[in-house]
Amino acid sequence: MSEEKKAPQDAEGTIEQSTPAEETQIPAQEAESAPEAEQLPEEQTAEEAVMAEDAAEDESEEDALSTEEEPNEHPRQPFGNVLSSQKIRRRGISTVFTAVFLAVIILLNVIVSMLSTRFPSINLDLSAQKTNSLTEDALKVVDAVKLPTTITILGPETDVRDNVLYSGYGFNYSQVAVLSDKIKERNSNITVKYVDLDKNPTYASELGETNLTAGCVVVSTEKRHRVLQITDLFSQQTDYTTGAASTYSMVGTALASAISQVNSEKLPVIAFATGHEEIYDTTALQSVLKNASFETVSFNMLTDEIPANAQMVMLASPATDYTPQELKKLDTFLENNKLAADRSLLITFYPSQEALPNLSSFLKEWGIEVPRAMVVERDQSHVAQSDASFILTQTNVDSTITLNSQSAQYDNVVMPQSSPINLLFTSRDGVTTHTLAQSYDTSYLVDSSSTEETVNNAKQQAYTTVALAQKNLSLDGTIYKQNVIVAGSSPMFAEGVINASAYGNGKYVTDLARYATGETDSNTGILVTPVQTNQVDINLSQSASVILGFGVFTILIPLCVLAAGFVVFLKRRHL
Repeated sequence: MSEEKKAPQDAEGTIEQSTPAEETQIPAQEAESAPEAEQLPEEQTAEEAVMAEDAAEDESEEDALSTEEEPNEHPRQPFGNVLSSQKIRRRGISTVFTAVFLAVIILLNVIVSMLSTRFPSINLDLSAQKTNSLTEDALKVVDAVKLPTTITILGPETDVRDNVLYSGYGFNYSQVAVLSDKIKERNSNITVKYVDLDKNPTYASELGETNLTAGCVVVSTEKRHRVLQITDLFSQQTDYTTGAASTYSMVGTALASAISQVNSEKLPVIAFATGHEEIYDTTALQSVLKNASFETVSFNMLTDEIPANAQMVMLASPATDYTPQELKKLDTFLENNKLAADRSLLITFYPSQEALPNLSSFLKEWGIEVPRAMVVERDQSHVAQSDASFILTQTNVDSTITLNSQSAQYDNVVMPQSSPINLLFTSRDGVTTHTLAQSYDTSYLVDSSSTEETVNNAKQQAYTTVALAQKNLSLDGTIYKQNVIVAGSSPMFAEGVINASAYGNGKYVTDLARYATGETDSNTGILVTPVQTNQVDINLSQSASVILGFGVFTILIPLCVLAAGFVVFLKRRHL
């Protein structure tokens, strides 16, 4: 018993002599690998554990000595730790990738925003009527600018760009900023600035204008300036049959017109005569002419002389007759030998106009007579607004007279309540007469004595509605033209007709004025065209809307996201 108790306390050599203990003693390498075996995953079976132990015993005999002398500096990591480190690494990569992706998206947004500010033309115009784009005629005007030109928008820039100005009227005033930016980008000679009248109250007085308000636009060069009122930029028209109000924008063409006007070397002057109770307001006509780079002035035929630089005088439906002295002024104007330009007299009439014997005698000398009657159309396809007196006319009837070589025909020129015009001769004493516009051959005449029977039996034929009498004048070897133009319809120049986009009156009258003054170059101005802005803003059909809304966003995109998620799931499942 005493010998057995001392055996555990003997030295190493004593232990080697004990064979029972030698059979059960665990080698050093097995002792080190025991914790590793204990840390195996729960999923490992008992059979796999036994096989691992056998393999460890085989290796222990070869490596026991080296293991005792040199401890393992890089022990094997447990399998669970390896999987955990791989998951952490994948999560880190995923986080980095997400952060980089978001950074790229933010950077792209910043770059696109900077480019859209620097180059406004890259912004897509999705409006139905392209109200945020410049027309081809406007682009030609902008490209032709040689002088330093400034577009001054009266209002805080933030209010302009954010549609604060006139938002209560339904005006999309930000178009002024958008189109001004595109004009500035197009031509480096043009600059845009903003002036807040509340912070700079002396601006109006320095400019010499008294009617400037927030929303006005001043276009200026060293030659002159032009003020665009809010009514020159936007308008509202009411359909009296439905009571619906429509908003129109003229921003693009109005800006281009003002730029053309302030850059012109000279502006033809058109003088509007007053003093004879003229029936129709010529405000709309004067606005159209100004936009076409004409200068308009008014004078009193009774008391004033005709302006010396006037190239056209207009008598807008006078209600009282002219005196011989006044008619002498008109003769002198047409025969002016100091005016090196074409000169014209434009007179408008209406069916119920009182007899004007002196003016009638003056016109007969030019081969023109205006009966007191009205042209009415029997064919409904040749009328506007379902009114037989709102007749559509044929233009460019006389092949020897071309108002504009680029316009062979003018569409939908309407002449409401027009008087017929008779041409008394074709040529006499150097005067030639021409028909510039006429009704269709399905029209007939009515007057104050007409009855139902006479109307039913009325003769149908084409009647002249705009006539021209012309005579040549030689000055220093150059031939200039003296023109007397008579229009049977005064309402063709009125508000709602001359500036309505549905009719061709604005373009026709503009080209008529250019021809009358010898300014036949269509680039001297631009026709300001109203464009309706409260239509459906996005030019997309109903079927396309269904495909885009339901098909793409409701079905296609969710399916793509689901498929991508399923693919990622399958790949990660086998990791």
